[in-house]
Amino acid sequence: MAVYKTEHGWRVEISFKDTTGKYRKKGKRGFKTKKEAEAWAAEYSVANSKPTLQKGTLTLFSDYFDEYQQLRFDAGLKETTKESWHAVRKYVVDVYFKNVTLDQITRQMYQAFLNDYSSDKKRKSVVKRHQIMKQVIEQAFHDGLIPSDPTYGVIIPGADSKSADEKFLQVDEFNQLLKYIETNDKLIKWNTSFMIYLIALSGLRAGEALALTRDDVDIDAHNISVTKTKQRSGESTTPKTKSSIRTIAMPDRFFDNYETFISAKSEWNDANELFDGRRWATINNHWLERIERELGFENIVSVHGLRHSHVSYLLSKGVDINYASKRLGHSNVTITQQVYAHLLRDKQQSEEAKTLNILGKID
Repeated sequence: MAVYKTEHGWRVEISFKDTTGKYRKKGKRGFKTKKEAEAWAAEYSVANSKPTLQKGTLTLFSDYFDEYQQLRFDAGLKETTKESWHAVRKYVVDVYFKNVTLDQITRQMYQAFLNDYSSDKKRKSVVKRHQIMKQVIEQAFHDGLIPSDPTYGVIIPGADSKSADEKFLQVDEFNQLLKYIETNDKLIKWNTSFMIYLIALSGLRAGEALALTRDDVDIDAHNISVTKTKQRSGESTTPKTKSSIRTIAMPDRFFDNYETFISAKSEWNDANELFDGRRWATINNHWLERIERELGFENIVSVHGLRHSHVSYLLSKGVDINYASKRLGHSNVTITQQVYAHLLRDKQQSEEAKTLNILGKID
């Protein structure tokens, strides 16, 4: 697949084997964004490619999943999306449908899988897995390999996500966390606790923090450059979006402790990464939880919750949402408004009361 920009917008060209087995080429232009072009290419390629698994055969679901997954990968997917597919293959297909043929999957069986899988997971996580499974099974139905779609009409269970307030540390808790790490001679020198400290003060995504090198930290200019992110595989890639590439101003308190942190490191890896090239799996939410419980926090937030807490703190102190949005690396302020809607409602009520007070004093 080739995607490039022209004066008329983005153009994409793909090659694929059609339903007769012949190789074909297809191109289309006029897309507003590269993402739209890639999405069209993926859908067109899958819809018009010839499946090697034929109707009337006892096809293992795992085999069909692998074939369809490869078609999607060949059409072009981001690494993060590929990781989601690999996770479904490992934790869903291999566990619940390992030796099951396509024709054996009934709606009752699929619903039983959802019920069991969701027993210890949030509904949002179940939905993500289900969306990939449904995509594969629907394609099998359209290919004529099964007479009906067993995912149709199923109920997605799972525990409700935390309420908006439970995803953030309160202002006093946020301050407590920072001071606790800053005043502990051991914690300020350890990778995990210093990463917690860095994310709290910067609002970085965990992957962005893990990918930081010494060259990204400008002590003189007092900022951090975000140019890459680390995937769960351990590979460093370009950030989530173009707006994720940014420079973040950091306070004096960070650099005071940064000097202590780097001075305590006895060795660095070849890339001079701050956190020694650690992978996603080594991000210790349990360590953060331990600190939060020790401090007696009402809500226990994850490492990602520190990013939310960062913005919550800024907005509570009157920082403009447009600046906060750019600091987070959001592609537009609407995303920030949607994620932090409850905080903005609180601020709106405060501004409303202030307005009424001002208007009430007009002579």
